[in-house]
Parts: sequence; structure tokens; C-alpha cells
Amino acid sequence: MVALSTTERRARAARAAEAANEAQLRLLIASGGDDRIWLDPVTRRNRYGAPASPAPDELWLSSSTASAISPRGWTAAGAALDGLVGGRPIDAWFDGLRTRLADLYGPPGAEVVLSASGTEAELVTLHLALTLAGRPVTNIVVAPAETGAGVPTAAAGRHFLGRASLGGTVTKGAPLAGWEAAAISLSTIDIRASCGALLARSEVDAAAAAAVDAATAGGGFALLHVLDASKTGRPGVSRAAARAIVEQRPEQVMVVVDACQLRCSPEQVRADLEDGFAVMITGSKFAGGPAFCGALLAPPRMVDRLAAASPTYSSAAASPLAAYSALLDWPAPLGPTFAPGLLHAANLGLGLRWSAALAEIEAYEALPAAVRAELLTAFDRAVRERVAADRGLALLDPRHGPAVGLVAVVHADGSDPRPAYEALKTARLAGERACHLGQPVQIGERAALRICASMPMLVEAAEQGFCAIEADLDDAFAAWRRRRV
Repeated sequence: MVALSTTERRARAARAAEAANEAQLRLLIASGGDDRIWLDPVTRRNRYGAPASPAPDELWLSSSTASAISPRGWTAAGAALDGLVGGRPIDAWFDGLRTRLADLYGPPGAEVVLSASGTEAELVTLHLALTLAGRPVTNIVVAPAETGAGVPTAAAGRHFLGRASLGGTVTKGAPLAGWEAAAISLSTIDIRASCGALLARSEVDAAAAAAVDAATAGGGFALLHVLDASKTGRPGVSRAAARAIVEQRPEQVMVVVDACQLRCSPEQVRADLEDGFAVMITGSKFAGGPAFCGALLAPPRMVDRLAAASPTYSSAAASPLAAYSALLDWPAPLGPTFAPGLLHAANLGLGLRWSAALAEIEAYEALPAAVRAELLTAFDRAVRERVAADRGLALLDPRHGPAVGLVAVVHADGSDPRPAYEALKTARLAGERACHLGQPVQIGERAALRICASMPMLVEAAEQGFCAIEADLDDAFAAWRRRRV
């Protein structure tokens, strides 16, 4: 047996320490979420096919659903974890995450509540509405088939899965503890006809006004959603209509903008907050951060009212959000109202995921606005050109939508794209390059896949040129074509 030199022993120890640190980061970054984020013990991937560490050799065109963490995000999350191990106070770290989000999106006085996913941001929003209302609340959700699968259930104040991100096993469909007697009703507004055709924006706005009328007629309170971009990139309820509705009943209506795809600009989010609308976002869709990380941005005037409100549950009991929310998810001004009854101090995994997502958001927003717009337009055009050249594919909505960089595609013969979607996602098992697209969305009688740009992809294109994206799209469409024949 040959003895190792001191240098070799140190190098081996350094490699072992690095491997241990990476294993720890993989474990933690997939913690603090429900079973959607859990890694399969065999594949080491979550239910969307994404690992907890970077997978740069695979094609990630799936930002409408979930992506693997980017190398930049992985580095940022690792640096955050190193800071905590080195003694950085965890409360200062969470305050810093909220400050970075507020600096990006919020006017002065806005506050940020972190959440383990966009669906949990819905629960946080409902909690704020119940606190403001003091009366029955009707939650008016737009395009439920094109938001998160669990959103309608969460919007009714009920557990949307059988496990909660911080609370273990729960009963899916049962009211959250403390909300059993809460007067919460659900109303929905469609943006498409049953056949899948888009409704006119005026029809959707009229439906929203009618739903608010019905909710408030007997003195009730309406929580109205404005959908910035659905799973297929379509909007629902115009901001102008929402402003007009609030002007008529300012004490009976709360508006929340569902910007969970995060495909609108920081300027738009800021304008929404200045209008008094709350805004839900995630760092795990267009931002390209690891699934799941969400947030609710509360406008200044709402923060003032919430800070002065009393909890809607007994201070001696657990908060209704105890299974989903941690103390350090909440900003200091809202702590006295909402922190009592929360059972967990911090969600470390959520903080690491937001550290990764914020690294990508800040890099993307550092690009000149004209460059961002040019890259998004180029991506949209490149995808549409490839769909037009493939007789087996068709656009779900031929006309361009406002969410550039998200293109919904169907099989031209009406066949189900799900087998192709699964085969593309798991192609690595056959020794091929995996290709991840946005999950199938049922629209009328057809299912659509989504081909999506992301912030990491566009930052890389700005640094290295758009030709790399063109090549990736060629590979993706070729692989898709092989699986249809």
C-alpha cells in the first residue's frame, strides 16, 4: 500500500468535503415543499422530471411548468448555504431575500410574504382577504384549468394535496384548521369557450363584474383575480376592469394579480401594487429558479390596513397556515397579525430556492430592456417558424398573445401529445438528450404542450448569441418529430 503525500491527502479531503456540501445542498433545496418537489429515490428527480442540481446537458424548454436549477442559481444557493454555516443570522438572510424582491418589484412601503409555491401564495392571499373582510368572502378565480391544478381547492380554503409543505399528512379537500367555519365560497371565470376558443376580453371583464356583483350584493366581500398570463400565456380580466370594479366598492373588493408565470415586467408589477392590487409571483417559472418558490407582494395601503388588523383566529390556536407557512416568511410589519400560531421558524429550502431564483432574475433584469425584448421576440418567432414548417404540429392560438416566449402547440391530427411529452422527458434513459417541455394542458378536446423561454436561457443568449437557442430548438423539434412517427 502506497502512502499518500500530504498534498494528495488534502486534495482528497477537499474533494470529499465538496461532494458532501453538494449532497447537503441537493437535500436542502428539495426540502420545505410538498410531495411535488420530493425526489424519486430511483431517478433522483421530482414529479416534473427536474433534478435538485443543474442538468445543463438537457433541453429545458419547460419554464411554464418547472426547470432544473441553473448553474448560476446553484452557485448562488451554495453561497447562501455557506453564509448560514458561517454564522450569518437566518432572519437577516430572509429579510435580505424579501428586500431584493421588493427592490425589484415594489414601490416604497410594499411588503413581501414568501411561500413554498404559487398555490401556497393563494392560501396566503386568502388569509389576507379574510383578515380584511370581516365578512363572507367569495374568491373569484380566473381560468382555473390554466392555473395551478390545486389553485381552485386552495382558493376555497382547503388542503390541495395530501401532504403540506411544513405540516406532513393532511386531508386533501378538507378545510384548513381554523377555517372550518369560515364563510368562503369559490367562483370561477373562464377565458375560453368549452371548445377551447378564446373568449373576447370584454366578455371576461363582464363576467368578472357580474361575479363581484353577486359576491357583494348581500354585503359580502370579493377577492378578484386578475390573470396576467395563464399556462398558455393568455390573460384574464383586464386591469382596467379591475380598477373600475374596485372604485365602485373599495371596501368590499380586494384584487390580486396572478403573475405566477412572472412573464410581465417589474414595471407592470410595480404599477399593479401602486394601484392597490396584491400580486402573486413565483421564481420557478419564467425566472428559471428551482421548483417551488412563491411570494405574495402586498401594496402599501393594504399593508397599513393589515398591520392594524386583529388575527382572524384565536391566538391560543395554531394559525390556519401553520402547515404551509413559517415565521420568517413574513415581514416584520405583518408579524403581529399573522405570525402568532405559526409553528415553524423558517423554511430553509424555500430560502435556498429563492436565492437561486433571485440570481437569475437580477441577471436578466440587468440586461437592457431592448435586448430582453429582442431576445423574447426572436424566441417566439423561431418557435412559430418551426411549428409552421412541421405539418404534424399546429399552434393552439395562432394569434400572438401578450406573453411572448411561451408558445402552446398541439398535434395537428388531434392526437394526444402526452406520450411524446413523457418520451422526450425520459429520453436520457435511452442514452439520448432529454427534452423538457411545458406539461400538457387540456384545452377543449385537445391537449397542448408549451415551448418556453426562460431567464437563464435568455441571459446565456445575450452573452453567447442566439444561435445556441436556435440549435436547441432544432434538436427539440427533431426529437419530437421522431416520437410522433
